[in-house]
Amino acid sequence: MPPRKKVAVILASHGEAETAGFIENYRVSLHTLARASEVMRIPVPLQHLISFSSSLKKRMRNAPGSGGSPQNPVTRTQAALLQQHLDRHPSASAIEFDVRAAYSASSPSVEQVLADTMGHDGQVVVPMAPVDNSLSCGFLCGHIAGAYPSGALHRVKVIGRLWTDEALYRLYLGHLFEEGRQLPGAGGRGNALLLLFHGTLVRDSNGEPPRFHTGFEETASFARELVSRIMADRRNPWDAVRVAYLNHDVGGEWTKPSFEEVCRTLAAGGSGHVSLFAAGYFSDGNETIHRADALAGLESGLQVESIPCLNDSPAFAGYLADRVAGGAAQILGFSGQAADDGARFP
Repeated sequence: MPPRKKVAVILASHGEAETAGFIENYRVSLHTLARASEVMRIPVPLQHLISFSSSLKKRMRNAPGSGGSPQNPVTRTQAALLQQHLDRHPSASAIEFDVRAAYSASSPSVEQVLADTMGHDGQVVVPMAPVDNSLSCGFLCGHIAGAYPSGALHRVKVIGRLWTDEALYRLYLGHLFEEGRQLPGAGGRGNALLLLFHGTLVRDSNGEPPRFHTGFEETASFARELVSRIMADRRNPWDAVRVAYLNHDVGGEWTKPSFEEVCRTLAAGGSGHVSLFAAGYFSDGNETIHRADALAGLESGLQVESIPCLNDSPAFAGYLADRVAGGAAQILGFSGQAADDGARFP
């Protein structure tokens, strides 16, 4: 039997500060804004001001010694679970998978992990978000195109367009209906589900459409399809499903309706119980973990629950394993390295 081919699997998450420390949060925020400024204008003084302000708020909100964002630890857990699934996958007879967590705004960086594993027979990169844009897949693909010799590009596969995958919709619906807690009585005011998506720039500071791929159309399409499927599912316990965007409001006009706008509407009446689910994210982090408290604080009588992101769901790890195995088979098949039919998946 020929030796197994070695394929690196890189879970490319955004990355956030793991403590509430001011310096760590400031560094991560500044790195994020500096990268964003490569595609949309954010003056350097404003980058520092935003980083200072957001880091100070995190420091004041958290008790001394408390933890920071859960995103990096969650990504490491996702990587460990994916490794377990791939070790048991049928393709493991031909491929040795080496799964690693990496980040765009914290350590270890995606660029460093790519460099460390360049000697493998192949590399599969999984951006940890359902929708592609210039700030995720765009930077990744640009880095790979510039850092790799042209003759080696066929050994790298970036998994994209997850938002179009029928299997992902099935996974989301199963997660929602299985993870949502039993809805309490809402006094006749109804139950609502609020789906949260990462906001995008719609018009720049000059009122012009952004000159980079924001992922807006894909996100809107993903949101519409998910709402439609939830409302049509017989398991659905919610009377209404709404969409809200988590915006940063930097550099121009962002997507509507914003989370704040929808919260004001919900608090004003019409719903007695609201379930929050960050559908635009694969892991919980700073942008998702405090949203339930923010909404509940607007009206004392409003009951709010937060349904976790997919996070360390075994079903999610299984889904990623199938996508990764398919990507690895494409790399090895294109290279003429596939060891046997066990490494070939659609």
